[in-house]
Amino acid sequence: MTSSETLPLSEDQQALQDTLRGFLAGQFPPAALRAALETRAGYSPELHARLAGELGLAGLTIPREFGGRGLSQVEATVVHSELGRALYPGPLLATMLAGGMLATSERAPRERWLPLLADGSVIATVAAADEGGRWVFGPDSVRAERASGGWRLYGHRWYVLGAHAADVVVVPAVAESGPAMFLADPGSLGCTVSGQLGLDVTRRVCVTAFDAAPALLIGEGEVATAALEQAERDFLLATAAEAAGGIGWCLDAAIAYAEDREQFAQTIGAFQAVAQACVDILAAFQEVSAATRYAAAGAAEGGAEAAKAAHVAALRAGEAYRAVTESAVHLFGGNGLAWEHDVHLYYRRAWSAERLAGGPQAHRDAISGPVDP
Repeated sequence: MTSSETLPLSEDQQALQDTLRGFLAGQFPPAALRAALETRAGYSPELHARLAGELGLAGLTIPREFGGRGLSQVEATVVHSELGRALYPGPLLATMLAGGMLATSERAPRERWLPLLADGSVIATVAAADEGGRWVFGPDSVRAERASGGWRLYGHRWYVLGAHAADVVVVPAVAESGPAMFLADPGSLGCTVSGQLGLDVTRRVCVTAFDAAPALLIGEGEVATAALEQAERDFLLATAAEAAGGIGWCLDAAIAYAEDREQFAQTIGAFQAVAQACVDILAAFQEVSAATRYAAAGAAEGGAEAAKAAHVAALRAGEAYRAVTESAVHLFGGNGLAWEHDVHLYYRRAWSAERLAGGPQAHRDAISGPVDP
């Protein structure tokens, strides 16, 4: 099977998609998104609690023994596609990524925190990206030092999703012994969370600074390295799926616009241009959906090429999402740039989302692999 082949949804996956789409259509219409963006939190805590707890989305991939649903990244991409379609602004993605890292940690942190994440009573995030958006251990990683009262963290992480709302944060850091990962309280003395300016108004990202911030060691060595690699892969899959959902919204909006143009008897040439735009958006939607589902299936199977496939999906999704939203803005004329029209929100998301994990060049570098000296 190649990444250009479409993997059909199973009956259970289709039911998951239909349930979530119907729920969001009823509980989170465009007006609710606009209202949430105006609040201090930037999302509705009540809606988040229902999505996380009632629908079980926060614990979607958390093992059943810890209160989760024990599903794979294939089902997770179904969820992220629907959340991306609705531009859901809450901290579900952040919590799911943190849950994935905690699931690889030592037994005690798993037993304490995973059930709380799974039932939605705790919000978590991951502080992993360097200033360029890359999720790697390196010389500029957060530094961990052992002190008399326990571990302390020093350094900065960028593009931290939902840190302003998080109760706990997973922090990959470098200790004297090598790579490690820690749990920190973002409200503790020595930890500062600041909003990071960006184009996307539907997603809050933060800079997190650690200055002798207390932390709990939850994994080290190969365990920490593998956990960070998995978190990056899961993040790439999630943002690619969100792009597929956003492109799907653009497709539906373009089709509705084409029907209006036909209704009001516009010129044949103008209608054909709109129809061609719909065809192009449909092609982009199919390509991104196929690449994302292919990569998610590889991740679920633990394939050797899973990480590279995730970068391929993220690269294709980012390029296609930007092209589609730019086309949609032009398609809808001057209305596309007006605050009252939702398309500009998708345009903003498309242009900012791929920067959260290093941008197109980071994906190309990962796909091509290391260059021999």
